[in-house]
Amino acid sequence: MRVLVLGGNGLFGRKTVVRLAQDPAVSAVVSFDVVPPKQWVLKEIENVADKFHFVRGDVGELEDIVSAIKTYQIDRLVNFAFLLPGNVETQPRLSTKVNALGMCNSFEAAKLMGISRVIYASSEGVYGPQNEYGDRDVTEDDMRHPGSGYALMKLFAEIIAEQYTQYHGLKMTALRPHIGYGHGGLMPLMIKQFCDIVSNPAMGKPFLVDADGTNQVSLTSADDVGEFTRILLHADSSPHPAYNIGGPPMSMRDVAVIVKKYFPDAQITFGKQAPPPERGRMGIPWRLSMARAKADFGFVPLPLEEAILLHINDARLDAGLPPVKGKR
Repeated sequence: MRVLVLGGNGLFGRKTVVRLAQDPAVSAVVSFDVVPPKQWVLKEIENVADKFHFVRGDVGELEDIVSAIKTYQIDRLVNFAFLLPGNVETQPRLSTKVNALGMCNSFEAAKLMGISRVIYASSEGVYGPQNEYGDRDVTEDDMRHPGSGYALMKLFAEIIAEQYTQYHGLKMTALRPHIGYGHGGLMPLMIKQFCDIVSNPAMGKPFLVDADGTNQVSLTSADDVGEFTRILLHADSSPHPAYNIGGPPMSMRDVAVIVKKYFPDAQITFGKQAPPPERGRMGIPWRLSMARAKADFGFVPLPLEEAILLHINDARLDAGLPPVKGKR
C-alpha cells in the first residue's frame, strides 16, 4: 500500500502519517503540504524513515496532486487538507480554494490516476446545533443543518464525493470528527485550548483560560483519526459513506484532572466565564454516536486517559523531554 496524505502536516494529517508509516502493510507514505513536517513527527517515525516522503504542494492545483501520485506510484489517497474556522472567515477566497476546490481536486486526481480508495475529512459541523436533535446522540443518518461557511463546504465535499462514487466508481469514506485535540493544534480557539491544556503542562508551561472549563463537547483525538484512517485504508470500501469519530462529551476540567495525574504541580487556571446559555441553538452538536464505526469496523475511540498520555508524550518529544509512563 502506497498512501498520499494531503494536509499531512496538520493536526490530523501528521498522526495519520505516523500510524501509516508504522504499518507493515504500507510501503510508502507521502505527506503533501505547504509546509514541511514537524521535527518531532520525524522523530516518531525515524525507525521507518525510508518509507516517508514529503512533497510541498497546493491542493488548489490539480497538477500538484497528480504529480505526487505519479512520482510515488500512489494507490490510496487521504485528504485532510482544510482551513478551519478562524481562517475561513478572514480568508474566504483561500478557504474556498482549499476546502472546496482542493477537495474536488483530490477526488479528480484519484479518478484520473486510477485510485479508487479515498478517505477524506468532513466534520461534525454538517449537523448544525445540538438543539436540532434534542438531548440525544446524533447519528450519521440524521438530517444535516450546516450553519457556517466551513460546514457548508464540508457538506459540499460529501455531495461531490457521492457523485464521484456514483459516476466514476471511487470508493469514498468521509470522517466527521468532533472537536479535535493533539499536540500543536492552533485554531479555532476551542481546539487550541483543548490542545494547550495538555501540551503546556507536558512542556512545563502554565495554562490559563478565561472560561470556567465546564463546557462539554465531544472530543476527537488526533491518534484516533490516524488509527481509524489506517483501518479504513485496509478495506476496499466501507459499508457506509460517512462515520462520526470521537468520544463522549468532556470538559476542559475533565482533561485537567487527567493531566494533573501526571503533573500534580501543573499550573492550570480557569476563569469565571460560564458556557453561553444559547449554545445549543448555535454552532455544533456535543453528543455524537460512534455506534456505526464500532458496528462496521470494530473501532472505538481510545479512553481519554490513554489518548491524553499519547498527547503528553508528543509534546515532550517536541520539547526534547523524556516521555512519561502511564498511571495505573
